[in-house]
Amino acid sequence: MAHRNVGWNVGLNVGRYTTRVAADQPVGWTSENVAAPRAEGSSRLAGTARGGVDPRDGDAARGGRDQQAGAATLALITAAVFGFATAVAMLGPLLVDLSVDLGISLGQAGLLATALALPWALGAPFTGLLSDRLGRRPLIVLALGGIGASTLGSAFAVDFTTLLATRVLAGVFGAFGPASLLAAVGDLFPAERRGMAMGWLNMGFSLSAVAGVPLVGAIGGLLGWRGAFAATGLILIGLAILLRFGFPATRAAGGGVSIVVTYRAVLDVPLLGNVLAANVLERSIFNATTLYLPSFLMLSYGLGAVEVAPALALVAGGAIVGNLLGGWLGDRRGKAAIFVVAQLLAGAVGLVLFGVPAGLVASIVGGTLFGLANAASRPAFLALGTELSARHRGAVLGLVSLTNQAGVVVGSAFGGLVIGLGGYPAMAAMAALGGLLAAFLAVPLVKRA
Repeated sequence: MAHRNVGWNVGLNVGRYTTRVAADQPVGWTSENVAAPRAEGSSRLAGTARGGVDPRDGDAARGGRDQQAGAATLALITAAVFGFATAVAMLGPLLVDLSVDLGISLGQAGLLATALALPWALGAPFTGLLSDRLGRRPLIVLALGGIGASTLGSAFAVDFTTLLATRVLAGVFGAFGPASLLAAVGDLFPAERRGMAMGWLNMGFSLSAVAGVPLVGAIGGLLGWRGAFAATGLILIGLAILLRFGFPATRAAGGGVSIVVTYRAVLDVPLLGNVLAANVLERSIFNATTLYLPSFLMLSYGLGAVEVAPALALVAGGAIVGNLLGGWLGDRRGKAAIFVVAQLLAGAVGLVLFGVPAGLVASIVGGTLFGLANAASRPAFLALGTELSARHRGAVLGLVSLTNQAGVVVGSAFGGLVIGLGGYPAMAAMAALGGLLAAFLAVPLVKRA
């Protein structure tokens, strides 16, 4: 039997990356030697297994790009990502109060983050597929509203077990959101504007770090951790209402084929494995760096938690600039090439940042440059992900969302192990190696552009 999973090999000659210039057909991946599925729905999947658009899909293939997706839509995209990212990262400033109030260790309190991340990651591939069948907006609204209601419920938890259950529930709802939102950007914005749109999407993460998580900490300081959970839940519910009435609806592609046939076509996308592996590496290095940079600055230069905050704000500012720059470049230059260059630069900066503590100012500048370089790689790479398969965009981006969450787990766990074994010089080597490997995996994507 022929090997179906051809996208997982770097050097396998399975196809080429071609640019489509028709107004209703985005950049697509074609594969001239991938056999069409022979199961249910093969006639409709024969084109999409090559990354093309079924001519019978009509507006479903275009995903509603005939609509005017303008500034208001971009603002809602950024706001939605801001909400998702804040819901994930909000535990940081609340861990100490949680451990004291519930009589648990910090390690136990940290399990609340895992309780959220695990169902979020495992559900993403399936909810992405569901968004192809039901449409993007309903699942985005369900995710924001469900996380909001679960987070509001956390404020009334009577013990750690109850709180843990509400975080698991929030993770289940969370799985419906990011992949659907990424796919909606691919639906609503043509290829020549998609890099810019992804820049706005990715900016939501930076704004969460600059404003969202500090706001949660401030509310927690004033009203306690229960007040912080309640306020965050209400904000998320408010965002769900805003997107329900303000976000453009896109026509669902329908559910004429089985899950097995769909994912067989998705896994046949040439070089999909390179995209997913490069994304895991990039997300791992990013999350390891952002997690352990504060402690690096505090231990290296004797700073306290309050004193290190302005430095971290500058690093987040660099990421915001990087998102804007990456979005601008992504609409004008090769998307894969931007990722390769940015990851090489980020790896080099990470090597110097953690390997050569040259003074507080130099380290802050290094952290800011790392944030800028790494963030500059994201909009173009995410836009590239939306172009892998027009018909099964949600399913593909569900896998991308899964690797995003995998990067969170790998980065935090492996980064801690590396620092424990070799200190921050070992972290410097990890950052450099991760950037180099991510760039290497993306080189075949540049060659096929």
